[in-house]
Amino acid sequence: MRMEAYEQDTREPHRRSLLGARVTPAILLLVVGLIAVFRLWIVETAYVEGRSMLDTLQPGDRVLVLKMMKPKRFDIVLVQAAKRGGVDIKRIVGMPGDAISMVPHTRTLGPFYARFVYGGQVYIDGIPYDESYATGMAPSSVPPLKLLENQYFVLGDNRDESTDSRRYGPVSAEDIRGVAVAVVYPFDRIGWLGQNVQVTPTTTASIPH
Repeated sequence: MRMEAYEQDTREPHRRSLLGARVTPAILLLVVGLIAVFRLWIVETAYVEGRSMLDTLQPGDRVLVLKMMKPKRFDIVLVQAAKRGGVDIKRIVGMPGDAISMVPHTRTLGPFYARFVYGGQVYIDGIPYDESYATGMAPSSVPPLKLLENQYFVLGDNRDESTDSRRYGPVSAEDIRGVAVAVVYPFDRIGWLGQNVQVTPTTTASIPH
């Protein structure tokens, strides 16, 4: 009787690459659905077009927006501008229930005590706040306004070139699409926006009237 010699194959079974796996319509639909949910409910990016947030944000910046993050005072937020069309990016100054007002800064100059009026001093519940991020020389004022429980008062950091709640009034909670937390492009400007920025009360302010 003839016996045939054989060798035992000790190689590991071939593992199928995930990249080469067959994508079924069900898997494709699931992936597309997850991406849609992620973009719709969790995160999006926004492109900065105007100059209203200078110097914090520059035209051409692309920012990361977290949609499920609860906005806080002085956060930068994406606002759905339903009444005007499009989307704004502004900073929350007034929270629900706040009493908001703004009066121009005043300064006395020269030997004849000339009165110089400029910018705008923000008051929250009667307390003046020093906003280190804000710029602007044009006099700006807001009559005392009590925000409702679902309203926010938003302002651009560049007060001279911003259309914001000073013109169109408070925005509702439903209008806020998310909180901007970081600049993600251009690469030389990548960084956190400091959504927990501290803005302190000041003792050197104009008297509201």
